[in-house]
Amino acid sequence: NESGQLKDKDGKLVVDKTGNPVNSEGKPYRQGMIFRCDADGSNVLVCATRDGLVLVDSGNASYREQLLVQLAALSDKGVHTLFNTHWHAAQCGANEALGSKGAKIMAHQKTWHHLATDYYLPPEQRYHQALPAAGRPTVKFYQPGSLQVGEQHIDYAPLLQAHTDGDSYFYLRDANVLAVGGAAAGGLDPELDWYGGGWLGGRADSLNLLVQLTNADTLIVPARGKVMTQAELIAERDMTQELYKRLRDLIRKGCSAECMAQEGALSGLSHTWQDPQTFLYAAYKGLWAHHYNLSADLL
Repeated sequence: NESGQLKDKDGKLVVDKTGNPVNSEGKPYRQGMIFRCDADGSNVLVCATRDGLVLVDSGNASYREQLLVQLAALSDKGVHTLFNTHWHAAQCGANEALGSKGAKIMAHQKTWHHLATDYYLPPEQRYHQALPAAGRPTVKFYQPGSLQVGEQHIDYAPLLQAHTDGDSYFYLRDANVLAVGGAAAGGLDPELDWYGGGWLGGRADSLNLLVQLTNADTLIVPARGKVMTQAELIAERDMTQELYKRLRDLIRKGCSAECMAQEGALSGLSHTWQDPQTFLYAAYKGLWAHHYNLSADLL
């Protein structure tokens, strides 16, 4: 990570299966690592700096011990800063362990609120307990900002209800890596936590903002799914904007989620859906929560 290149036991530069040298020049590799938590496919972004590790999200709790072992092997300085992209449990599973060891935890103000109080999970009909104080964000923000950890310059800002009501992005400028949390799907079905404030209009606007932050070499890391290129992010942005127009028009006509499916709302798009009904139901509920955006005379 710190040497800028990977060599084999004979000192030869390692190349990947397509012939690209594994080095930090950004074509396509750069400093940093991504861990995928096997339990649910959530991603943890790790970047080593001279001041310690920078993490974006801390994975699900079932993967916590494995993650901590891997982090200890990467740096004897520990985790300097942990960013949470939102408040879902799969992104905060090691928060308490890392916070109790001195990591600074940063997140959207509303993510702090959810992590500091019990919140309701409608599908499971139960409350999720608040995190202990050590696992809650120690730095809360509601406006864009920047900071430096070691040699890494990091920009951050809230996103407007792309996935929940507490979404944020974190852009590691020097590595040209953009962590977007649940605002992008990484090849999976988009997830809209309508009960937690996410909705399709907010997702469309957020994806448009995120595209503007990238270039052709930027790597985009979602909360779940594969690492994305700028072209893939643009494709998801365009699909989401088209979806918003379609579903907005259908709900204005009185369509339910089932009606939207029957009307072919998801047909001809660039994504193959795994669970179209779940997505349409969440999109429908989120649109009604923003009924004032549907029509000037709809009460």
